[in-house]
Amino acid sequence: MTSDSAKFGEQTLNKMATMAIAHMIQDAEGVDVQIKTDLSKLAQGQVDSIAIKIQGLLMQSSLRLEELYLQINRVAVKPLSAMLGKIKLVHPANGTIRIIVNEDSLTQALNSNLVRKNLPPLRKQAETQSEDKSIQQVKCYLLSDGHLTFHLGLNAPDPALPSMSFKATPEIGNDGQGIVLQNLSHVDHPADHSESLAEIISALVAQISDLLSLPEFKHQGMSVQIQQLEVVTGKLSWEAIASIDQFQST
Repeated sequence: MTSDSAKFGEQTLNKMATMAIAHMIQDAEGVDVQIKTDLSKLAQGQVDSIAIKIQGLLMQSSLRLEELYLQINRVAVKPLSAMLGKIKLVHPANGTIRIIVNEDSLTQALNSNLVRKNLPPLRKQAETQSEDKSIQQVKCYLLSDGHLTFHLGLNAPDPALPSMSFKATPEIGNDGQGIVLQNLSHVDHPADHSESLAEIISALVAQISDLLSLPEFKHQGMSVQIQQLEVVTGKLSWEAIASIDQFQST
């Protein structure tokens, strides 16, 4: 096979694989697949590498990823399916994954009904009944010093409670399986709501950690071991070793 023919075959395969994966995930702003192999290897189910870049992927948690980049090397696939651009692994594969989340998407996810319904109401210390006070809006800021700051606007009749602010440091969990928030501190909060605020912040921190850890991967046949975490102005990114049990672009 000439080099031009091989290149044409690879380009055709990449286009077919991109179309197959885009059809599978649907809710993404852009998909690009780059498969490195040749037709003789592919006929035997051998692929040198698969690189998948997805922009604007909406997760089940309502968090939209700015970018997901997955690289898998030395992959064994089902030959006939691969010829049609449908990647089905014969054996589990290892690779690397990089995730980028921006503060606007994180803010939108935290204000979604999926998250808000799990936040408790705000109560005063002396009250046993919940007042008509709740979190109206959460705004997140990712700062260049590595901190995540979030402001809580309240839906409350008390004009003395317009908002509250907290900050924390996103870090890799001890087992490398997720992101946790450490060094939590209150920037501004009313003292007479401290007990209720502790409940709200605890619930919110759990929601943020869950969103950033992307537990959906476990349900899709992939486990990750996070190796590096970086926070810059407006964005958080992490890189991990990925173990993939199944990957079906159908």
